[in-house]
Amino acid sequence: MLVIPDAVAARRAEDALWHATDAVLRRAGVDESVLPPRHPARKAAAHPAGGGPAAVPPPRRAAGRWAVDLAVPAPHLAAAVGRALASIPRERGATGLEGPGAVVRDWEPGQAAVLAETAERLDRVWPAMLAELREGVSQIALLDGRAVAGFTDFTTHGAVFVHTARPAAGRDGLPGWVRLADALVHEGTHTRCNAAAFSTPFLVSAADAAPCVMTPLRPDPRPLTGLFQQTVVLVRQTVLYRLVHQHAQLPDAQREAVAGRRARLLEKASQGVETLGRHRAALTPAGRAVHARAAGLLAEEAAREEARAVRPPGGRA
Repeated sequence: MLVIPDAVAARRAEDALWHATDAVLRRAGVDESVLPPRHPARKAAAHPAGGGPAAVPPPRRAAGRWAVDLAVPAPHLAAAVGRALASIPRERGATGLEGPGAVVRDWEPGQAAVLAETAERLDRVWPAMLAELREGVSQIALLDGRAVAGFTDFTTHGAVFVHTARPAAGRDGLPGWVRLADALVHEGTHTRCNAAAFSTPFLVSAADAAPCVMTPLRPDPRPLTGLFQQTVVLVRQTVLYRLVHQHAQLPDAQREAVAGRRARLLEKASQGVETLGRHRAALTPAGRAVHARAAGLLAEEAAREEARAVRPPGGRA
């Protein structure tokens, strides 16, 4: 479970989460009619840190194969960015870059076009992943600033935050649609994990008080839940880049960039699986099942990478 994208399981988890959210709103006497169903602002209104109901801008749907809301600046999103900034160690940003904070920006037409291309390409190379994203992600917010590269926030469940640089080609040679797909798989997987954990705990209750640990993706120690989610994220990202390398029509330079990114992700995913394995006592049976599935899938990916590395020039993985 969880490691392999599964839209049906994702929908069940979302149903349970939103059923509980609506129950909280009813008990609090909140006028639910002013909040769109299954919307991040609705989740924020039900959460103590969310600040109560706030105005929700009309949705602006993306074109193409994924009718997701292209978020515009709104109070529930600004509050989420504030929480993300507050969680960053003072001496450096989440990406290790010095500079100002982060703010939600409106989508430009060119960025929306890249998202449409991303959804179309993802539907070709990994349709199960796109199907799962459709279940859990209802808003995509673009972040400007150097402090935060991207994040999810359970208080605004359903919204994912990605950096404005993601839809553009990278210095490493990756095209914008691959970089955006990478970010959406990353943040969408956190969304999936959050919804699943609401109904099925993956860590024993005592793990909340356990010391933080170093993780593959953050320079600062993180709680075990962060390590758990990062491991699932990294394994999925490794699969994404293998599928892109196998099935996407790319120029040779971009194919090399994809292969290089996959190799780096494979190394980080291995670190995550190994570190999480040292904390098996903190995992519930469901958590141990996820770890075992992640380890098995990663072993398969490592074998594919080894086979690709020894293939004669001109061969394809």
